Amino acid sequence: MGVRLGFASLLAAGVALPAMAQTSPVAIPPKDFGPVWTGFYVGAAFGAGGMVNNLSTGGGGLASTVNGAGGSGVLGSIYGGVDYQVLPRAVIGVLGELTLASISGTSSATVPGANASVTSQPNFGWALLARAGFLANSSTLFYFTGGYTGQNIRTSGTATAGGAWASFSRTDTFNGWTFGPGFEAMLGRNWATKLEYRYSQYGAQTISGVTMSPSTHTVRAGLTYKFGGFGMAPPESTPTFNEPAFNWTGIYGGVAAGAGMATGPVTASAGGASATFDGAGQGLMAGVFIGADYQFARQGVVGVMGDFTWSGMQSTATITAPGGGAYAAVSPNRSWSIMGRLGYLPIPTTLLYAAAGYSNMNVKASGTAMLGGAALFGERDTAVSGWTVGPGIETVISGGWTTRLEYRYSQYEQKQVAWGVTTQPSTHTVRLGLAYKFGIGADNKSLAAAD
Repeated sequence: MGVRLGFASLLAAGVALPAMAQTSPVAIPPKDFGPVWTGFYVGAAFGAGGMVNNLSTGGGGLASTVNGAGGSGVLGSIYGGVDYQVLPRAVIGVLGELTLASISGTSSATVPGANASVTSQPNFGWALLARAGFLANSSTLFYFTGGYTGQNIRTSGTATAGGAWASFSRTDTFNGWTFGPGFEAMLGRNWATKLEYRYSQYGAQTISGVTMSPSTHTVRAGLTYKFGGFGMAPPESTPTFNEPAFNWTGIYGGVAAGAGMATGPVTASAGGASATFDGAGQGLMAGVFIGADYQFARQGVVGVMGDFTWSGMQSTATITAPGGGAYAAVSPNRSWSIMGRLGYLPIPTTLLYAAAGYSNMNVKASGTAMLGGAALFGERDTAVSGWTVGPGIETVISGGWTTRLEYRYSQYEQKQVAWGVTTQPSTHTVRLGLAYKFGIGADNKSLAAAD
C-alpha cells in the first residue's frame, strides 16, 4: 500500500506544478489551431510489464512461501472511450480496454524427498476506467487513470512429498483495481500518442492448495484516433497556451521518483536443498539525473544523460520440510546509467523520445539452507552490468522547467550474487522527473526560419 500511496502522492505533486508556473498565452496562427479534446476515440497500444505474485503452499510436511514470484513479457491492447474538456485546462473521460499478454513465471523448490513447482501465466485481461487530466499546453495532457480490472490467469503445478504426488492446471478469473499516470500528446488533426503506466492489484484466491495474490506493473505506448478531429474548433473557442517557440539545446539537471519491479530467475542451493524461482520484487525508487540536448532541426533533438537511482525492491522464497529448509532473498537497491536519447517535437514544447544505453546495478542477496543439524548462510553485494532502453515524454512547464514521464526496461548479466545464489535480474520501472535546463527558451529564429 505504501508503494501505491507514495507513488500517487509524488505524481500528484508533479502534475500540480504546471498549474503554479504557466507561461502567458501565446497566439497561434489559424493554421495551427489547438486540439479539441472533447469526443470519442479508439486506439491500440503495445507495451511490456511483469507480474509480482505472492504464493504460499503447504501439505504433506512440505511448506513454501514465495513473496515475489513473477515473470515478465510483452502485451498488446485495444481501447475506446470518450473525453470531455470541462475547462480550458481540464479533461475528464471514461474508457474500456482489452489486453492480451505473454507474461509467465515459474517457482520450484526441492529438499531431500520433496519438491514443488508452480507456473502462473496472465493472458487475457480487461478494464473499465475513468481518467482526469490537466493540459500542460493545449496539445499535451497529463492524466491519471483508474478503475476496475479483470485478469484471466492460467496456473499449473506439481508437488511431491514422500510417496505422495499431485498436479493441477486451471484458468481462473481475478478481479481487482488498477491505477496509474499517463501523458498524451497531439500528433495531427485526428491522431495522438500516449505513454501510460499502470499498477494493478488483484484479490487473493486459493487454487488447489496454492494461495495466490497477484499484482502487475505494465506500460503501454498507444496510438489514438479521435473522431471529430483535433483542432476542428475555431480559434476563439479553442484556447491555446504555453506553446512558445524555444530551443531545447542546453545542459540540464533534475530529480525523479517512481516505482517498478525487478524480476529474473533466482537459484539458491546448499547441501541437498535448493529453490529456483522467477523472482519479482516491487517498490519505490528515487534518483537524480543530468544531461545535455542539442536541437539539430525544428522537430529533432539528440542528447546524452546519466542518472543515479536508489530503489527498495526485494523478492524472497522460503521452503520448509521435515529435517531441512532453504531461504533466498534478492534486493536490487541502487543503480546508475549512461544513455543517449533521440526525440521528436510534435509541438515546440513537447518532446517524444527514446533512450538507450549502459546500466549498472548493485544487488544485495542472501541465502540460507538447513539440513539436519547443519545451517549454511551467505550474503554479499554484487554489481551487475547490462543495458537499458525505453520511451519517454517531456514537456515544458515554464521557462527552463520541464517535467517528464519515462519507462525503462533494463536487462543485466547472470551472476552468482551470494554463496549458492545465482540470478539474472531485469527491471521494469517508471519515473516522473522534474528538470531545469540552462539556456532553454533561447532565441529559436534559425529553426523557425527553416520551417
